[in-house]
Amino acid sequence: MSRLSRIVVLAAVVAVALAITSGSVYAATATDTLTVSATVSDQCRVKSVTDINFGVYDPTEETTPTDADGDFTFKCTKDTGYDLYITGARSMTDGTNTISYELYTNSGRTTAWSTTSPGVTGTSASNADDTRGIYGRITPAQDVPAGSYSGTVTITVEY
Repeated sequence: MSRLSRIVVLAAVVAVALAITSGSVYAATATDTLTVSATVSDQCRVKSVTDINFGVYDPTEETTPTDADGDFTFKCTKDTGYDLYITGARSMTDGTNTISYELYTNSGRTTAWSTTSPGVTGTSASNADDTRGIYGRITPAQDVPAGSYSGTVTITVEY
């Protein structure tokens, strides 16, 4: 047998031995389970608020109110019950004088936003954004001097 033939035979024997040995090394297995968990809690958050700017209010106008709109966007965990209301005095001041206004849930300005709970209640259908309108109205003919008036209220999402 030539030297080349011996090398080929030896390589074949080694290959067969490795194949037999490899199969027997992984003949048994062991398993166990890994538990994966998470807790989802009810959550709500106010994402954005569009302020209401009444612009120029004319206190000499006797019959037509001054209207302006804003809104807010909130989101809650799916199936979370919530209560929406807006707290704070419905007034703006220049530091001394006051202009009164009201905030409504509808564009017809017939239903005022509640200042306490319960307000507008609901349950989130998903965790998608939910935007609600805020419709402001200043009644006409308020006896105030010229000036720059402002105020704040707080939007509350209770859950």
